[in-house]
Amino acid sequence: MSKAIAGIAIGVVFLVIAAIIGWSTRGFLQTAISVPGEVVSLNAGGSHPQIEFVTKTGERVSYPQGGMIYGTKVGDKVTVLYQPEAPARTATIDRFGAVWNWTLMATIFGLGFILFAAMNLAPKK
Repeated sequence: MSKAIAGIAIGVVFLVIAAIIGWSTRGFLQTAISVPGEVVSLNAGGSHPQIEFVTKTGERVSYPQGGMIYGTKVGDKVTVLYQPEAPARTATIDRFGAVWNWTLMATIFGLGFILFAAMNLAPKK
């Protein structure tokens, strides 16, 4: 019983973290600048492309993209979102899995912990 309660507590913590990350991502999307970019190489297959873009101020930026994205190829055109005060640090391609990756992961972990903990709360026959 105490393991189940601990599992539920851990799940709730993950869901709170997901909400915080989601709120932060929402704020990012409201203020992000959108520019065209291009996949210039693949660091570890199609899920980890190297993206290059030019900011609105003319700065050329290249960064490795992570997240839940699949099937990118060298030469693919992408839309890049970034914050003007830190383009290299904040850049992400405008795809659902890239933008919402951490929110989704925290939500999945949270719901998983709660589900498995709740299953252990049920009386055993």
